[in-house]
Amino acid sequence: MDEREAISRCLAGDSNAYATLVGQYQAQVLALCLRMTGNREDAADVAQQAFIQAYRHLDHYDPDQPFRPWLYKIATNECINFLRRTKKYQVVPAADDVLENVSDPADGVPSIVDLAEDRERVRTAVAQLPLSYRQVVVAYYFQELSYQEIARQTGVPVGTVGTLLHRAKQQLRKLLAATEVGTG
Repeated sequence: MDEREAISRCLAGDSNAYATLVGQYQAQVLALCLRMTGNREDAADVAQQAFIQAYRHLDHYDPDQPFRPWLYKIATNECINFLRRTKKYQVVPAADDVLENVSDPADGVPSIVDLAEDRERVRTAVAQLPLSYRQVVVAYYFQELSYQEIARQTGVPVGTVGTLLHRAKQQLRKLLAATEVGTG
């Protein structure tokens, strides 16, 4: 059963069809929640809550839009609510291959990997970003969402997504440069 059929069957009252959607997106939603919460147990709880919320509000889903960004928005919001509720503002990126993509060659700045070969320094720097910056960094570099998808997910204009990513990269460079000076 494909995604659209599963959604249609869910809306028609077939709760078993939702298992198809959960199976299709469970790993990605769990990975997102892990990057946002930094803790496997918390991530599993938040991911489960995100799927529950998505099921409860499936009638609000616009079938003309992609399902993945809608589900990611719910998961991201659940993560933010969890982090605010528990005062846990940690994010621990786990994908090494993403780090190479954090810089934009067009802006003439060396990549973050060039600035900080130490993966732990990058994780620490990302964890220090304001929540709004972390949210777009995770969405863009880990979820591989487009600016438009991030805008829909976060509820901000597309231009703001670009601004937030740019500022996040600037702040990451400063944080990494400061830790380089401090360790050197």
